Amino acid sequence: MRTTERVKAARDAKSKTAQGFIVLLLALLVLLTAFLFVNSTYFTVGSVIIQGNKYVAVDDIYRIAGIPERINIFRLHTGDIQERLKNDLRIAEVEVTRQFPTTIIINVKERMPLAYVASSYGFVQIDKQGVVLAAFKNLRQVNVPIITGIRLGNVYVGDRVDALPLQNALAYLAALDEPVLNQLSELNIQSPDQMIAYTVNSVRIRVGKGERLEEKAKLTRDILAEIQQRNMPVDYVDLNFASPFIKFKQ
Repeated sequence: MRTTERVKAARDAKSKTAQGFIVLLLALLVLLTAFLFVNSTYFTVGSVIIQGNKYVAVDDIYRIAGIPERINIFRLHTGDIQERLKNDLRIAEVEVTRQFPTTIIINVKERMPLAYVASSYGFVQIDKQGVVLAAFKNLRQVNVPIITGIRLGNVYVGDRVDALPLQNALAYLAALDEPVLNQLSELNIQSPDQMIAYTVNSVRIRVGKGERLEEKAKLTRDILAEIQQRNMPVDYVDLNFASPFIKFKQ
């Protein structure tokens, strides 16, 4: 090979090496930029979708889960989010999954609050087992009935209340489906033998003793449906008899 040809070959080899180095450098630069973007705290990357919640506010779920205001889902660990949410008494089950490419889905199943009861602190929210889910100094919004005629002492979130009159009241309310439950504003425990429910339309339902509660709940559902359907002017309903007695307004 002549000298000029050897020089040209060497020059071409150097050129190819330089081009390869530049391509590699650019690739590394792109990867580094992507890495810095993905891990940046200054940009919102991706989104978090919350499903299944009705009573626990979205802001509460964000706070409990430890999700920051600026979301970067690549810095969020689904296992940690799930564990934090499981520790909240209001949440019975939770599933946290990633959805390609940049979405995290939080699916929660809540413990259903059944009633509010007055306590020495203010009011507590309890579920059908009598477990205290939350405590409030004042009630600004009531989405389930208030149980009156009984006042709890110093009870805290996580405590379980086993008082028999209250358990009877909870058993009756738990046997109602949600649309019927939403029609009740109050359940008053006048005595162990006398419970009276009040609807949002001021119809009194004399539930009576803590017996046949599932049957009485079914009668409550059927009678309220009929009252609503026929627009009946009812004063009170008495469920203490084998056949319920309905007193109409004058």
